[in-house]
Amino acid sequence: MKIAVINQPLANRGDEAAHKAFIRAMSKAFPEYQIDVVFLCAEQELIDSIKTEAENVSYINIPRLRGFGRFEQIGFLSDNFEFSYLYPSLRKFHNLLKEYDRVVCAPGGMCMGGFSNWDHIWQLDVARRLEKPVFYWGRSIGPFSEESFKRKLFKKCSIRLLKYFSYISLRDKVSVDIARQIGVSADEIVDSAFLEVPTAKIPESILKDIGSEYVVFVPNSLTWHPRYKGIPQKRIDEFYLKIIKFLETKFAGKKIVMLPQTYKSVINDYEYFLKLKEMSGNKNIIVIDENQSSDIQQEIIKKSCLVIGARYHSVVFAINNEIPFVSLSYEHKMKGLLEVLNMTDRMIEIQDIFDDRTVELENSLNKIDFLVSGKLEKPSASEAREIVWNGFKRFTDKIKKFKIR
Repeated sequence: MKIAVINQPLANRGDEAAHKAFIRAMSKAFPEYQIDVVFLCAEQELIDSIKTEAENVSYINIPRLRGFGRFEQIGFLSDNFEFSYLYPSLRKFHNLLKEYDRVVCAPGGMCMGGFSNWDHIWQLDVARRLEKPVFYWGRSIGPFSEESFKRKLFKKCSIRLLKYFSYISLRDKVSVDIARQIGVSADEIVDSAFLEVPTAKIPESILKDIGSEYVVFVPNSLTWHPRYKGIPQKRIDEFYLKIIKFLETKFAGKKIVMLPQTYKSVINDYEYFLKLKEMSGNKNIIVIDENQSSDIQQEIIKKSCLVIGARYHSVVFAINNEIPFVSLSYEHKMKGLLEVLNMTDRMIEIQDIFDDRTVELENSLNKIDFLVSGKLEKPSASEAREIVWNGFKRFTDKIKKFKIR
């Protein structure tokens, strides 16, 4: 049997961790199957950065010219999907997918919903039109908008796909609730990174910089996100600078370590963190370079005393390594994860605090102080691991037992 894994996100250390854990688990669950991770027009350097070595796993990248995304959208907007096959790379993807017995959508973010990623649903619709069984694993979905014709069409196409899939698992409770509202049944799991606790050796140069006692702080510039497009960056920066000032006081003498989640991306965490360091004037801030793998990032978190994270996977990494954390929840996937794990008491909802609401912003800072001063206990990762592994077993059983319609 041949399995194609499609729609793997790149340039994000959290998605890298989910990929590695998921593909390692897949290769062990299906040692007799060929598993190909198929990329459509991706940068080879980014693919190489997440590759997982296993005898039955291969990585295939279909090269591109410019403008393939426009062909994908026109195929949907004109109700003439075959038009997209005029683009050579898209036609190659279509022809390649014919060779597979199962299609799996790789774990990742909210491409089907908030970000309205047409490439995401285009790849899945190719599989649907080829009548391939599709298994949608470990994603978040929603929110779906109807504010324009394109948004309405995206929602319609997404729902059609969700109702076609042979199996769906979603990694947070809010996404599961959204699925139910549109009449779709989904398996409730948690992030695929919980499938393993990796070990790695932290480079000596980094160990020298961070020392033995430090806290981890992972901000998020946010203005790249549709929800925060109209928010002045200055207002968001000021919030993080106040958190840095709090950490300076609360953990006097300790280093503040920042871990960039994005890399080789237009959303540049590394440069943003350096900017915050300069603005704060705090010489105890150590910004880890963006080239360190997700395994090394988890090892750094494993040795920290606290994580404050405005990135989803910084919170996942903290739980996975059982380190006290405060989640600055900027979208529903963070809230949904913590709801599943009954850890919402460690969450501060920040989705609305930047809408010129000074009182709410100050309340959020006070809550961080309250949580940290209360000596947060170490979270247990056992429930998360049990949930994701039980879901993974149901997923693999479905793949093995599925009968073609």
